[in-house]
Amino acid sequence: MAAHDFEVAIVGAGPVGLTLANLLGTHGVRTVVLERNATTVEEPRAIAIDAEALRTLQAAGLYHTVAADMLLGFHVDYVNGSGTVLLSLDMDATPYGHALQNSFDQPLLEKQLLAGLARFPHVEVRFGHQVDHVAQDRETATAGGVTETGTRFAVSARYLVGCDGGRSHVRQQLDIAMRGTTAPQRWLVVDTVDPQLDDAFTCRFFCDPARPAMTLKKRHRKRRWEWMLLPGELDGDLLEDARIAALLAPHTDPAQVRIERKCIYTFHSIVADRYRDGRILIAGDAAHMMPPFAGQGMNGGIRDARNLAWKLALVTSGRAGDGLLDTYEIERRDHVIEATRLANRLGDFIQPTSQVRAWARDLFFFGVQVVPGAQAWLDGVLSATLRAPRLPAGTFVPADGDDGVAGHMLIQPTVTRADGTEVALDDLLGGGFAVIGVGADPASLDPAVRAAWDRVGARFVRVQRTGPVAGDDAVVDHTGDLTHWLKGAAARFLAVRPDRFVVAQFTAADADRGTREALALLTPTAGV
Repeated sequence: MAAHDFEVAIVGAGPVGLTLANLLGTHGVRTVVLERNATTVEEPRAIAIDAEALRTLQAAGLYHTVAADMLLGFHVDYVNGSGTVLLSLDMDATPYGHALQNSFDQPLLEKQLLAGLARFPHVEVRFGHQVDHVAQDRETATAGGVTETGTRFAVSARYLVGCDGGRSHVRQQLDIAMRGTTAPQRWLVVDTVDPQLDDAFTCRFFCDPARPAMTLKKRHRKRRWEWMLLPGELDGDLLEDARIAALLAPHTDPAQVRIERKCIYTFHSIVADRYRDGRILIAGDAAHMMPPFAGQGMNGGIRDARNLAWKLALVTSGRAGDGLLDTYEIERRDHVIEATRLANRLGDFIQPTSQVRAWARDLFFFGVQVVPGAQAWLDGVLSATLRAPRLPAGTFVPADGDDGVAGHMLIQPTVTRADGTEVALDDLLGGGFAVIGVGADPASLDPAVRAAWDRVGARFVRVQRTGPVAGDDAVVDHTGDLTHWLKGAAARFLAVRPDRFVVAQFTAADADRGTREALALLTPTAGV
């Protein structure tokens, strides 16, 4: 086998690349990150981070570090030109352990992600390294380029992941096409520090045909504003400070506002034809870009990182076959397409400048509020894509009945240990596979079944409805959240992937079959 400088090389030190590096660090994978810039970004870009992304940062051991500077959970409302609320969404619910949507400051988050890598002596970050060439053979992926001092460099790894943004050089080198559309609308984006608006509305979409707009509050008195440019308006005109002050004036005193960043954006709805080419993969904006209306751009990239990290860890350690990496695209690409469609639908609600189209939209939302079942239908549309994560296909064993949870993301209740301390379920499960007995004891499983899960590093945990409990492998779910999530079914076992999707569910009677089917998905030689 060829010698490699690293197991994984990552091109790009944005939120996706740094998150992937932290996750690989927790799995003990020798990793290098190559970034063309001299440091992390200094200007705000992405501003919304969802429950899945925070769960990923929890897995990376960074949740408490990053959460201290985030606005956790908020209320979103959509208001028409007359000031009437068309739709309200509560983003405070925490079925997965964190609020459904949160706001953050990207420069600070990237610094925190970078600092997190200092925990891992087997992970390196090299700034000022512009990758201009990637290559591969049957055993090795290579990234070559030039440093900021003009010195040529080359790095070899078993796998390479391009997290180098929408203009990804890695993707272009692989000749992977991006397909989709670019929206004709341009938007002015302004990030401010504003003491006056610190306690005002958190997130609001102004669905006003006179000029669609939005705003989102962040911590530390920071706020994002976005206004759509109207036909005939020039970028330079809207970027003038006097024009920005006039746009801010109906909401705050512009004299108190400090502008951190201002720019004109055009939104893309595009996805790469494929996410993998041999030993080279792409993730984040290198693989997909979408409008911001669903708050899913960066979050989709962090989902990519979580999906890839455990698979790369298993493959590079020899505990899974290379074919496992093919499921990355299977599990991620369709979800990205659905999230992009949802973002475009929400954009269609926000952006009409025609009075007739705006009137029709308002009528639709008024109908949602009064027609029986309409609100539940709308909630279902949102939940199907964002609020109830589910894999369409991939590394899981489909259940026989409609009540199966294989392929679904496991909820994350707070549970109680034997000593009375409370802990988030993920913190108990560890960073790898887990076999959870819900009202059942994993110790009762056949030794051959336990041995099979031991080979992939699984942790065994018993979750029961009432106490007392004994031992470090048992906890109480006082709220009964897991039992309710399982629709009150009898005692059963859940085998959970490192990214917290359920890979299989089984009873003690069929544990042998369920285990064989689940582990066969990782490598042909795995199983009892």
